[in-house]
Amino acid sequence: MLVYHLPGTFDTREAHLDLLWEAGATGLEERAGLIRAYFDDRTVLPAPVQDGEWRQEADQDWLAEFKANLRPVTAGRVTIVPPWLSAEVPAGQVPLIIEPGMAFGTGHHATTRMAVEALSALELHGRTVLDVGTGSGVLAIAAALLGADAALGVDIDPLTVPIARENAEINGVPHGRAVFEEGTLGSDLPEHHTPDGPFDVLVANLYAELHDLLAGEYAAHLIPGGPLVLTGILTSKLPLVHAALEREEFTDVHVRQDGEWALVTALAPQ
Repeated sequence: MLVYHLPGTFDTREAHLDLLWEAGATGLEERAGLIRAYFDDRTVLPAPVQDGEWRQEADQDWLAEFKANLRPVTAGRVTIVPPWLSAEVPAGQVPLIIEPGMAFGTGHHATTRMAVEALSALELHGRTVLDVGTGSGVLAIAAALLGADAALGVDIDPLTVPIARENAEINGVPHGRAVFEEGTLGSDLPEHHTPDGPFDVLVANLYAELHDLLAGEYAAHLIPGGPLVLTGILTSKLPLVHAALEREEFTDVHVRQDGEWALVTALAPQ
């Protein structure tokens, strides 16, 4: 079995995980301060992940081991589980079933968990939600399961869209309640799936520099006073996000931290 050992964890190397999948990894595992990437054949890896080491190891059923170690994640009123653990969702919790795969967002990362918790704390019944950088669709699906009338998830990566749609189907989200399209904000927002007027709630799991760039679009796509939920932010980058929200006149800004990651909530300008 061919394994590429990369220094770091899923948290510290989050931005590099997709590079490993795109290079042909058949599985990723975090163990003892290393990311273990499984490959069928040795390949040339992109520069950001060339600081690892190739090793030939005895064959093992890494997938079975991965599944055995994966546990449900409680995030507010929602419990995020893979399909094989769906029976372990506690009574009274909203089950959100996500098949771990290439699209990031199983709920085990602090950024995803905090965003679902923030959505869970909102009253979403009768409201519309925009999920920017939807990935696996977990945030838009959570919004729909929590009662949103409509949730639109957009992502610039076309590979994520069919995965998000499949996850919505797995979760029994009624047709049209959670819609996924390739695109982003501004002129690239899919017009045929937008509601009449701005959205009631906007959530984005991106990174600080993109939040800074898109802050004006966040304001333009939200109703006055509408909740904004931003995550994917390293705590060291919080000043950049604060400055962007102040620039666009967002109010009631709150920060929650989990290790090196932060979630920022705010209300759109009136």
